[in-house]
Amino acid sequence: MSMLAKATLKPTLATPTLWTRMKAELGDSDAQYRLAEALRTADVAASVPWYRRAARQGHVAAQTMLAFLLANGIGVEADPHRAVSWYRRAAAKGDVGAQNNLGYMHEHGAGVPCDPAKAALWYRLAALQHSAPAQVNLALLLLDGRGIDRDEAEAVRWLRAAAEQGHPAAQYRLGLCLREGVGLARDPAEAALWLQAAAAAGDRDALVALAELRQTTIPGRSPDCSPDCSTAEDDGETVGWRPARRPMQELQAGAMPPA
Repeated sequence: MSMLAKATLKPTLATPTLWTRMKAELGDSDAQYRLAEALRTADVAASVPWYRRAARQGHVAAQTMLAFLLANGIGVEADPHRAVSWYRRAAAKGDVGAQNNLGYMHEHGAGVPCDPAKAALWYRLAALQHSAPAQVNLALLLLDGRGIDRDEAEAVRWLRAAAEQGHPAAQYRLGLCLREGVGLARDPAEAALWLQAAAAAGDRDALVALAELRQTTIPGRSPDCSPDCSTAEDDGETVGWRPARRPMQELQAGAMPPA
């Protein structure tokens, strides 16, 4: 049972929780998962055994959550190797969060050898299922050329896909690409729009970048051209430029199950 669902329940509806526990004790994997979800909000450690029982029966959401808890040492001793095993089972069944997080484990060598190429494969699978965090993660690999051929244009396409879903990190990075002309033509006007969106969502880096963009815009110029976009020398300075990377934990948060 999700936190939102619990918040809408009335006190008189406590009986279904008892029924859920009875079904969970009898081996119903869905009931085990719902019970684990209910317990997690108050006592994560108490929820782990129920996630594990449901996961062992093939419950995909339980497998993903159990992997997340094991990977981060929440309510249970951290065990990245076992986390990868559970992520892999759920990812093979198409779970988007598991695919994205498995990509993270491969990218950073958590529980498995560091392998950006495998990370790119898992990120792409999740990205194709419209996972905004996975789209951002794949874009960063494409910008860096790590584990995959560098392709700034494709990276921008994934950033735009994630930005249009409201992902602040994607909006910030897309704004930087538009400001600097990475993967597409410079467009300070559109860059400002995406940076504003990210800043409105609380992205402090986007707020700084937006202020810098406004400070470097000369009044009277076309909004489609920044002060330095008219010289070949300035254009040359952006060769090899890529948006700065942030701690990957921030990028994964949207796809990971809530802690």
